[in-house]
Amino acid sequence: MWQQQAFVLDSKFNAYRTSNHPNFRTLYIRRRSQLLREKSKQDDMIPGMRRKYLRIRSAILQNRYNVNFDMQSNSACSQSTSMMSLNKDKQLEIDVAPRKYDFLSSPIPTTHAQASKAIVGNSTMEENYAFNNVHHIYDQHSDAVTMLKFANNDKSKLCCASNDGTLSICDVLTSPPCVKAILRCHTGPVTGCDWSASDELIASCSTDATICFWDAIRHCCLRCVSDPFYSSVLVCLFNPINNNILITGNKAGFVCVLNVSTGMYPKGGKHKIGGQILSLAVNSSGQIIWVGNDKSEIVSLKLNSSDNSILTKCHRIITSPNRGAITCLSWRSWISREARDPMLLANCANNILCLYKVSENDGGSLYLKKKFLVHHARSNHLLRSTFCPIMSFRQGACVVTSSEDSCIYFVDVERESNYTVNKLQGHACVTLGVTFNYDETILATSDIQGIIIIWSRQCQKQQQQI
Repeated sequence: MWQQQAFVLDSKFNAYRTSNHPNFRTLYIRRRSQLLREKSKQDDMIPGMRRKYLRIRSAILQNRYNVNFDMQSNSACSQSTSMMSLNKDKQLEIDVAPRKYDFLSSPIPTTHAQASKAIVGNSTMEENYAFNNVHHIYDQHSDAVTMLKFANNDKSKLCCASNDGTLSICDVLTSPPCVKAILRCHTGPVTGCDWSASDELIASCSTDATICFWDAIRHCCLRCVSDPFYSSVLVCLFNPINNNILITGNKAGFVCVLNVSTGMYPKGGKHKIGGQILSLAVNSSGQIIWVGNDKSEIVSLKLNSSDNSILTKCHRIITSPNRGAITCLSWRSWISREARDPMLLANCANNILCLYKVSENDGGSLYLKKKFLVHHARSNHLLRSTFCPIMSFRQGACVVTSSEDSCIYFVDVERESNYTVNKLQGHACVTLGVTFNYDETILATSDIQGIIIIWSRQCQKQQQQI
């Protein structure tokens, strides 16, 4: 079948796609397989057009990644098709006349998308997000664990930041799960942490006005940098495009850009926002930053210089007239086939979880899409939320948030009512941190007593038995 040939062709070039993001390559090739399977059920294409499609796609991919493959035939198929190299001395002739078939168009979003439903077992939303199995419980910290983050390309490594002044690195998939290391350098509560894109570095910040960089393999501190205003640093985040840039926010209301390799703050890399900077988010291009403070304000900034060091303020909005603190911001380029727009998720200490549509062409301006009620009244409780990482393969679009009522809530942002899909009740106090590993098989949550619970997805067999 020509769909198999097309999939083999895409597989050959998959190693050249986003070399620093293997999880994206996995999701891309999996999604490509889905679309081809959907097309095979309605295959009434003219044979000549099949060959032309394969030839054109091969030429486009080779030109895009500057790679040439030799002539190869697919012996597994009854009809052999050659993969032709792109000859740059000759122009590729493409018939631009209107055709009945549009191979490059996106599928129309529909609740009857069989391929998307099949990859998760044709299950309901509640079954898809049934993280009811407690995989493990950690208690290595003596105070609140305010932030949790899984490594970008490793689904088992988890970093935990605690008010007891330490960080811990856990491996949740060993037998039994274990604590790999306790990182000690800060003299105050650790308020934030982040992994570099390669998972080689961990950045942490603290109320002791320092930012530390850790070797994630040897578990040692490589550098400790002081805040330029000697103020408590409340949040830190790597630039996703340039991991030599760390973005920080402090108690004095300043957002700063730090050069990781030099430990210096470049000129023009500081901007006064006001209040206390509690949360940061950045888009995939690394050019737009959203900042949340304790005055219910979200401000968008732009990194507009060649070295990503100049900050320019673009927009400011107030999420609530009651001035609830913005304790967490999460950005996602698209959520699902039903909700494709870039989105920003915000926890506001006014008992609301806000979802905003993002206009990235307008300097990151925000348009409120929906509000959800969440138990969150105290600004000193730094509640977190996150998008489910592979929601493109599931019906609906879910986010997960912590709550002051000790529960973890799964919220379907596309529903107008009854939007709570699942509720986890393993904690005995206010929950704070929530994070998924990259393939969405493990969920980690934490609370103000320092307990970390690792949840695993409930398998289909268990659901049927229940």
